[in-house]
Amino acid sequence: MNSTRLSRRTFLNLSAGAAAGTLVAACMPAAPAEQEAAADTGPAAEKVEILFSRHGTESDLPVMQGLFDLFAAKRPDITVKPFVLPWGDFNTKLPIMIAAGDAPDIIGSHAGFFAEGYYAGGYVPIDDYIAADPDIDFDDIVFPGDTSIDGKVVGLPYTSCGHMFRYNKGLFAEAGLPTPSELYWEKKEEGWNMNSFVEIGKQMTEDMDGDGEADQYFFSGFWGTHILAVIRAFGGDIFDEAYTKCTVTEQPVQEAIQFIADIVQVHGIQPPPEMQAGELGITFNTGKIVVGGTTSCDGVKDLLPDRQLEFEWDFVVGPAGPAGFNCWGDTGQMNISSNSPYPDECYAWMRYRSSSEIWEEAYDAGTTMAFINSPTRYSIFETKAFQEPMAGVDTEMIKDSFLYAVPQPYAPRSPQPFRVLFSVMTTETDNAVRGAKTVEQATADACEQIEEILAEGH
Repeated sequence: MNSTRLSRRTFLNLSAGAAAGTLVAACMPAAPAEQEAAADTGPAAEKVEILFSRHGTESDLPVMQGLFDLFAAKRPDITVKPFVLPWGDFNTKLPIMIAAGDAPDIIGSHAGFFAEGYYAGGYVPIDDYIAADPDIDFDDIVFPGDTSIDGKVVGLPYTSCGHMFRYNKGLFAEAGLPTPSELYWEKKEEGWNMNSFVEIGKQMTEDMDGDGEADQYFFSGFWGTHILAVIRAFGGDIFDEAYTKCTVTEQPVQEAIQFIADIVQVHGIQPPPEMQAGELGITFNTGKIVVGGTTSCDGVKDLLPDRQLEFEWDFVVGPAGPAGFNCWGDTGQMNISSNSPYPDECYAWMRYRSSSEIWEEAYDAGTTMAFINSPTRYSIFETKAFQEPMAGVDTEMIKDSFLYAVPQPYAPRSPQPFRVLFSVMTTETDNAVRGAKTVEQATADACEQIEEILAEGH
């Protein structure tokens, strides 16, 4: 390995900060005595070292290292090293590194970064690898649309996420009402829909101390991706199919935003924004919210022994609207960096990391992936590596949430998707919920801002 590349790798590992600090030592040169002893045994075969970047935290590193060790047993000629950055740093540093031609070998891009990295020239298409790999079983991937852009396959998934709801089982039992899961499994959209959501919500929003103010609310509120899911459940969307025109002012979208506003203003089953419910301890985790938004990749962490809630809960898909069920789903993609000199080795790691095989082998070796990753392949749902850790929740419900996601999710292809969802749409929907703007004003203002983003292009 040449000295220039080692210098770059050492810099990258160090720049990741404390999150990767526990593993940086593995990259450091051996002590002189160790180097001399190694020389006595003859020259070792040269190994390829590749950096795998992703956003995350220090708590992810033990699982990552377990996966690296499994891969090393299969491919001793390849050493995979982590480059882990917190969410904000990932989104700011990676574009700079791509522009400088100094990005890690594999860029683990989240849904909102996928298009940005691709249009910056950061990724190498992998169509040729896929075509030459008859055993990859591309149809097994939960969101195959996430892997491609402009007609090219440029990634393989390392994690997925279904954006769902979860509910407090005990509160439904106390109320003597069927749970959302029972309604869903018995009658699907005829049982669990926007109408039943509101009607049950009215029964389970309660003033328990008689002061005239509710202190148990049914619902915590919609945000970002959940807002989009409601819009799609009403038959609308934010963009046209080509992502060239804002469609937020169209009738189905306005009806969806009106529904979200009415939950607070008309039905009163969600805390009003001015209440600052979180500061008052009215949250899902405190047992004072019956149904809350969550994801299949984050919510499951509350099954861990040191994070278990004081009540039983379960997942459910969002209620059906006029256009049926809709859930947001996305994947974290692994992309070969255009500046990596080791594309073959990168694909080998990506191929293994994306497989159901790694889930089973890791679980047998004592490494549980289920609490930091959601299945990237439908076959993973049936493995003990997923089923056993998830014994406390309805795993079939998680699987169904993936089936209700738009086959080719909007995020990877649209300009600045998270800015659209978590800034523009969330802010303007909140304006409608607060009554600061009419739904017509809020959607018109949202479209004006989205059109500006569209005009910026790639």
